[in-house]
Amino acid sequence: MGVYDNPPKVSVDEHGEAGGLFVRLLNAIARREHWEIEYVPCEWAQCLLDLREGRLDLMPDVALTEVREEFLEFHQVPVVQGWSQVYAFPQSGVSSLEALGARRIAVLEGSVQESHLREQRSRNRELDYEVRTYSRLPAVLGAVREGETSAAVSNNFYGRQHARAYGLVETPVTFGLAGLYYAATPGAHEERLAVIDAYLEQWKPLADSPYQEALAATLLAEDAPGLPGWAIWTLLAALALVLLLAVMGLALRWQVHLRTRELGAASQRLEHVLDSGPTVIYQLSAVDFHPQWVSPNLERLFGIDPVAAMRPGWWEQQLHPEDLPGAMRENQRLLEDGAVVREFRIFDGWGKLRHVRDEMRLVPGRSGRGEQEIVGSWTDLTDSVEQKEQLRKVSHFDARTGLPNRTLLQDRLGHAVERAMADGEARWVVLMDLDRFRNVNETLGTAAGDAVLQGIAQRLGQTLSPQDTIARIGADEFCLIIEDPGDQGADAFMQGLLDSLRAPFHTAGRTLVLTVSAGLARFPGDGQTRDELLTAAELAMQEARKQGGDNWCAYAPEMGTLTEHRLFLENDLRQAIANNEFVLHFQPQFDLASGACVGVESLVRWNHPRRGMVPPAEFIPLAEETGLIVSIDRWVLEAACRQLAAWDAAGQTVPMIAVNLSARELHDEQLVVTVRESLERHGIAPERLEVELTETMIMEDPERALAILRRLDGLGVRLAMDDFGSGYSNLAHLRRLPLHRVKVDQSLVRDIGRSRHNESIIRAIIALADALELDLIAEGVEEEPQRAFLLREGCAIGQGFLLGRPAPADQLFRD
Repeated sequence: MGVYDNPPKVSVDEHGEAGGLFVRLLNAIARREHWEIEYVPCEWAQCLLDLREGRLDLMPDVALTEVREEFLEFHQVPVVQGWSQVYAFPQSGVSSLEALGARRIAVLEGSVQESHLREQRSRNRELDYEVRTYSRLPAVLGAVREGETSAAVSNNFYGRQHARAYGLVETPVTFGLAGLYYAATPGAHEERLAVIDAYLEQWKPLADSPYQEALAATLLAEDAPGLPGWAIWTLLAALALVLLLAVMGLALRWQVHLRTRELGAASQRLEHVLDSGPTVIYQLSAVDFHPQWVSPNLERLFGIDPVAAMRPGWWEQQLHPEDLPGAMRENQRLLEDGAVVREFRIFDGWGKLRHVRDEMRLVPGRSGRGEQEIVGSWTDLTDSVEQKEQLRKVSHFDARTGLPNRTLLQDRLGHAVERAMADGEARWVVLMDLDRFRNVNETLGTAAGDAVLQGIAQRLGQTLSPQDTIARIGADEFCLIIEDPGDQGADAFMQGLLDSLRAPFHTAGRTLVLTVSAGLARFPGDGQTRDELLTAAELAMQEARKQGGDNWCAYAPEMGTLTEHRLFLENDLRQAIANNEFVLHFQPQFDLASGACVGVESLVRWNHPRRGMVPPAEFIPLAEETGLIVSIDRWVLEAACRQLAAWDAAGQTVPMIAVNLSARELHDEQLVVTVRESLERHGIAPERLEVELTETMIMEDPERALAILRRLDGLGVRLAMDDFGSGYSNLAHLRRLPLHRVKVDQSLVRDIGRSRHNESIIRAIIALADALELDLIAEGVEEEPQRAFLLREGCAIGQGFLLGRPAPADQLFRD
């Protein structure tokens, strides 16, 4: 490795021994890697020539420039950052390169300082200084002392330790901030340079590493400047005074020493901040906006070589073409306002489009002659912008289909109404619900269901115009905004829409045919606001659903009247539960032979405060649909158990009481717990409670029903199938159910004596109950011939108007 005298970075003593930061650091690496290093003293220019021609392997303390990169090879991590400093006598008046006038300035031959000074003079005709080169740095500084030049340039490290020995001081003129590296002959030492990089990356952040030890022993070492000759006699004359002030001097020197180390540490921290910080800092010329300096983390953050970023016009080439005109206008506004904060898009070194926040400010130039410079910073906003866009998609679009969701639909429908009011043209709103879509998810799985939804969205997109809106607003609901219905009739449009959706879907290896129930509302006739149109379309869709699905309905005013009645009834029903407006009536069940009461059936009634008794056929279906039936069922169960306990306390013999449960109860895991708690609370034996369920409820989900019924049977409660014979009965499931009794539907009993066919069905039911060892009871016994037929055929128990009408508890057993 070639070495030359440039302390404290590199030095050669009188014995030819090499020292300095770069030598110490390389020795530390060599010990660990078992390298043998030969240090070859040489002059700077000769060292560079020998390295370039292969007579040397390495050379330390080489600044990285574009020219040197062409014939030398460098590692990646700089050892230190340095700059060039101009030195002169005190009071020399050298405050800028222009201030030198036609005077001479000394530089090291072949150095970056020489290249920079000559380049500046060729670019700026106002610069008239003369550059004189010397082969060694002591000769460069000595040239000023000897009167050969008016100023000298060296690197900041050498000048800081030696300038004062020549009577020189730092001037305000600095330039050429650059990283200092080990350089090698191209293609011969790539592995060694990589090893140096690895140690630098490992050692630089560590406080007690060999790197920091070498730094402290060289660059941060206590200055030991020499004194000019004319000061020696003054120093001898003041020796006595110095001795008297020795204690104070030592303290002062210690403080200077501490401050020097602090400044060195601060410099290291600043370098680390610039290297590792999340913000790129730069400096531009206020005249032509050409870059003058950029922080090295530009490459790490944006993949852009800082050297390439120094080329004029580079920024304009990387900027997104759509943002370029606005950015150029902002540049002019900066010169007027003094500060600008803006955002633009730029292509990084990897070709990715990045969103950048750029903050620029005008500041006074370093020359002190009224010139201005621009300092600025780049902050990467890409992640934030992408997160905002993702949030917008999540909040406004459906994840499964990519269609607008309800939030975006509301916004678009509001704008559509505003446009319709302005242009006087019609707009249509179509609300669609997929018929029995739940069966697809439950049978084929949600993946198949998602595929169907995506297919629906695709077909709607192919059917409608691009300006129309298609939104998914529920699990199986879609809403359409037709911007230009034109002259086409609603019937032709809606029928074509339904036909396109009826085409088979192929998913999960199956062919599915789906239908929809759709409602149409038209602006302005059916509504003049967003909410009015949606409500009208909803009412029309409900009407289509009531007609069995695979149909569409246009909104009609009477739909709103029915819905209003239904709404008020639902509201009253909710209050009825809170206000305890329900009452129980009981219908006795008798032994048809003896006439003895064997039990009662609980029948709920609603005593409305204004309408009186509301028929069960009016409020029970609404309660089923709204889910309020569960609360009503629980109230009936509790009231029935409470009444049976009251009869027991009064000495009235009622062997059993029956209650009806809704289909929803078979989906409630808490049903068995609720029944047990009610029985225990009122002291009722489980076998005195009979729970009635219809065959339709049980056959809706046989497996779930079987699990719940077995738990009730295990509790000891009796189970009865109500309305048997009125619908489809799966005898295989019937045999598996833990039933105790079957109730013959009153529609069959009513036709006794009138329909031999129904009489045969009753006989078959009696035989089936006998074969399955189930009790049997006939409902709707209203005439004596009916009672006689049932008794004769083997049905021993019945209930109906002939035997006893439903009545409140206090009237039930009156003679």
